[in-house]
Amino acid sequence: MSQRHVLITGAGMVGTSTARELLADGWRVTLVDRTMPRDYVREVLGDEALAEGGPVSLIEVDLTDQAGRAAAFDGLRVDAVVHTAALIAARAQRDLLETLSVNVEVPLWLAGWAAAAGASRFVPISSWSVFAEDQPGPITEDSPLMMHFTSYYIASKLATEHLLSAYAASSGLQVAVIRPTVVYGYGPNLGGSVGSAAIEAQVLRGVRGESIEVPANIISTTELVYAGDVGRAVAAAVTVPMEGVFTWFTIGSQETTTIEELAATLREVFPGVAVTVGTGSEFSVVPPKQSVPTDLTETLRALGIPTPLRRREGFERFAEELRQAEVLAAGGSR
Repeated sequence: MSQRHVLITGAGMVGTSTARELLADGWRVTLVDRTMPRDYVREVLGDEALAEGGPVSLIEVDLTDQAGRAAAFDGLRVDAVVHTAALIAARAQRDLLETLSVNVEVPLWLAGWAAAAGASRFVPISSWSVFAEDQPGPITEDSPLMMHFTSYYIASKLATEHLLSAYAASSGLQVAVIRPTVVYGYGPNLGGSVGSAAIEAQVLRGVRGESIEVPANIISTTELVYAGDVGRAVAAAVTVPMEGVFTWFTIGSQETTTIEELAATLREVFPGVAVTVGTGSEFSVVPPKQSVPTDLTETLRALGIPTPLRRREGFERFAEELRQAEVLAAGGSR
């Protein structure tokens, strides 16, 4: 039996976490990014995986470049495609047409390419922000969706879901959408996630023993989820049996977080480090807000994955990743 092959777009923390999970399960991985963070990918996946003849191949191409992507993917055959690349939040709000190109046109083209390249499964990353605010209870797969939009990012994600649903019905390609809550963890924020980048900057200060000032406007009442847990969910969605051609799963920590609760957690993770909440910088979009957590009962059952980490455990894991990255940057080894 030939080795299964997955193409993953986006070499940020979700894409590389997914690659790590699938490599451990025996898959061959082709990782695609517009500007490949090679040192980061090597750090996460290991030297052996990226060695000549190893199970990981890297492709650097702008997926909005029609001729470039066609040439880069020419002749590739895959069993599945995972699509994590996107413009996020404030970055997406800068230009509606660019967001339409990156967040809608690219995944639709990629789904068509996946079907032609032999893939039986397409797993795109959407967002928990597609759910309407002020939910009547814990968020499940069937909770009410957003109807009125101010965010190009949220609108683009929900539009893409609907269009992929139609494409799956007409083509037979199985599509399993993943809707993560607000993702944090070690990695380059390639799509412009201002909040994730700000959180990483402050956790890194804690790792170095420096004072932390958490910007007040990086989150509202929201739900955070550790990147490793998202990668595990995405990897499971690549192979889990599907009854129909289109489905979706939400992944989070099942725990809401305010900025004050985040600051309190950082005080626990970094005892002796001063942690304050600052005013922060001005943002062009309002961060997603949900006063109720997710209920992952169906997601955990269907995907067969362990319960995601809560905030304290997740940030302890995050801090350890940053400590290891600091050691490697200084010329050390794991």
